[in-house]
Amino acid sequence: MAKINPDDLIEFTAAAAAATLTTSRKFIRNYNYYKKRAGQSEIIFKTDLLELCHKIRLDLFGLQNLLEDETKHRSPFIVTLASQINDAFEELHRKILFYDPDLIDQSIPLIDHQRTFWSQYTDENFYGPQLGNDIEHSISSEVIELETSIRKLPSSAEL
Repeated sequence: MAKINPDDLIEFTAAAAAATLTTSRKFIRNYNYYKKRAGQSEIIFKTDLLELCHKIRLDLFGLQNLLEDETKHRSPFIVTLASQINDAFEELHRKILFYDPDLIDQSIPLIDHQRTFWSQYTDENFYGPQLGNDIEHSISSEVIELETSIRKLPSSAEL
């Protein structure tokens, strides 16, 4: 039987825990989404959208901190945070579509751009040295711009 280096064992265990956490969150999100009964209306509140933006900003901050720390650069939690950011943009996209198209025409391109970018989080080349710089400059400014446009929306929308 092959022996595993103790340092590799810790990383492997952390990676398994991170994958479990990421998958569990997706199952919870999907369960909550699909348990809605057909014919029932759903109300989306602007505060829910702003909370998603806040969560994205916190995850971006955490991811950037992990990327800047050389000792944690191989951490599986980098992928977990990127997955959470991707999922949050997916959820934000689904929920913002409850609003009238004329009200969200500036928000959708920003969300779609981020969804396209973060959908590559499973590619190992995604985590290159440019990612931290992108988070600090373009991504953070787009999230702030997105929050600003969401603040202009009515307090709720129903579908």
